[in-house]
Amino acid sequence: MSWTSALHHVITANCYVTDSKYIPVARSIWQKKLRECKKVEDSETYHDVTAVCGLLAVVVISHLPRDAAIEWHVVAVVDDPLQRKHFAMKMLSEGFQIECESVESSSASCASISIRLSLITPSGSQLDLDGPLHDLVTTFKQAVEKLSEDFSASPLSFRAFFKDDIFDAETLRTGLQENLEKYLGKKTPALILVPVVDLPGKEVIHITCWLS
Repeated sequence: MSWTSALHHVITANCYVTDSKYIPVARSIWQKKLRECKKVEDSETYHDVTAVCGLLAVVVISHLPRDAAIEWHVVAVVDDPLQRKHFAMKMLSEGFQIECESVESSSASCASISIRLSLITPSGSQLDLDGPLHDLVTTFKQAVEKLSEDFSASPLSFRAFFKDDIFDAETLRTGLQENLEKYLGKKTPALILVPVVDLPGKEVIHITCWLS
C-alpha cells in the first residue's frame, strides 16, 4: 500500500495460511486491526457513520514462500470509506448456502465482490453442481447490477478458491465458465481456479472478484 493509504482503505484482502488452526488467528488479527482503525476514525469524524471495511477471504494452502505460516494480499483504494456502498445477500441452493457481499469505492471507480458457497447438507454421493453453480453466477450477476449507476467498470478476475478434496477442477472450471459466459457475455471476467486444503467453517468454494 502507498504511504497515503491505511487499513480502512483496503477494499479486498486474501489471507493465505498453512494450517486450519490459523484461520481464527487471521480473522482475529483482521478484526482487531479494524477496531483499532475505527477508534482513530471515531476520534476524527462523525460517530454515527460507519466505514465500510474491505472483504476478507482466508484460505489454507499447503505451502507458502520462505516457509511462512501466513501471508496477506490486499488491494487498497484511497477513497472515503464512510461513503462506500455495501451490498449483502444469501440464498439456499440444493443443500448449499450462497452468501454474497460487495463493496464499492466511494468514487465508484472500483469494487470487490465476495461469494461463499457452503455445504449445509452433507451428501454421501457425488455432488451435483449444476444448480448451485448456476445460482452462484446469477447471484454474482445480481451483485454487479446492484452497483451504482455511475459505476462503469467491468469484472476483471473471478478467483475461485475451492476445496480440492471435494471438487474436480475441470468439472468446476467448465461449470463456472459456461455460466459466466451465459450470464455476462462479453463482460465475462478471467476465471482463475485456486485449489486449497481448507476453507473456514462449511465453505467449499470462496470466490473473490475485482472490478475496475
